[in-house]
Amino acid sequence: MFLISSAQQAGLTDLKKDMNCPSKKFEAKSVDSNSTAVTEWKSKLQTYLTEYEPQNIYNADETGLFFRMVPDKTLEFKDVQCHGGKMSKDRLTVMVCANMTGSEKVPLFVTGKSKNPCCFKNLKTMPIEYDANKKACVTSEIFTNWVKKFDRRILAQSRRVLLIVDNCPAHPEIAGLRSVKLVFLPPNTTSLTQPMDQGVIKNLKAHYRKQVIQQQLRAIETG
Repeated sequence: MFLISSAQQAGLTDLKKDMNCPSKKFEAKSVDSNSTAVTEWKSKLQTYLTEYEPQNIYNADETGLFFRMVPDKTLEFKDVQCHGGKMSKDRLTVMVCANMTGSEKVPLFVTGKSKNPCCFKNLKTMPIEYDANKKACVTSEIFTNWVKKFDRRILAQSRRVLLIVDNCPAHPEIAGLRSVKLVFLPPNTTSLTQPMDQGVIKNLKAHYRKQVIQQQLRAIETG
């Protein structure tokens, strides 16, 4: 790691200003080449909005969750060094699904590695749905089963809904759906077109991390 003085930092700031060369953050992907696809998707979405009420338009997306990882930042006096253990990399995959109005949040669908985790012992009910495989990832089989179960629930309510997902390999076309129309987002456009990426998943993880820290603090206080 290179350390520079405050004078050097000031000089670098002036240089960037003179050369019109601001600092930029690397983006995960570029969507410039897919601007046409984004425009076409907006047009399709307008059509769907005329066919379905907002409460009947759903979006689902998966995200990885390092469920044991704690924050790596804290407040401390300047001259005090902070040391911590190795960050846990234990991972789950969480499927987040809700409708457009936010009036219905489908129970989180969690995929882990263990079919019967020890923490599930003596549990009769859970506020989530759970499945497992060796990699704790959603496979096409797991996704298909989840969508079919969602379809049966919507059918029992005598409704017709639109379910929007990305086009990853784990999301195949599913035949025989009676109440759910499955629609796929254009490739390489999810940073702009995926509703769950617009802060929903980020907020979910922030609330989860808050619960983890609060539980740790309670454990410390109670000994």
